[in-house]
Amino acid sequence: MKTREPTTTHDQLRSISWWASILFGVLVGTTLTWIRTQRNFFFIGAAILAIVIVTIGVRTIRRRARFPLMAQAHTSWVYMLWTGVLLILAGPVQLVYVADDLSELTIKSLIMSAGFCLGIHEVDRALVKASKKHSDES
Repeated sequence: MKTREPTTTHDQLRSISWWASILFGVLVGTTLTWIRTQRNFFFIGAAILAIVIVTIGVRTIRRRARFPLMAQAHTSWVYMLWTGVLLILAGPVQLVYVADDLSELTIKSLIMSAGFCLGIHEVDRALVKASKKHSDES
């Protein structure tokens, strides 16, 4: 199956900016921390996570439409490593460590936010790098 011709060159393809990574990381990390422990935060947290997921999904679809080479990218071990980190932060860390008081919630929220910020940035950077590398080989 052929994708449409690229409208831009692969030199214009860039990974997510740090400010966007920080924004998404803080939103996801804080929300996941509070949604697990605060019953009253559940609906607001679910709305925040839905907005983040839709925003990242739409951004990814638009980038892949603009840069068809991203749809053909081969994943690397770095991409898989950072994806694993994100999955561990979203799954086992949430289940194993349940914070009780405000100081524990704050520490867990900071750690989760930093992990998601770095993870989101590095996953996207690895995908862009693999896309460019695959494009250069073809």
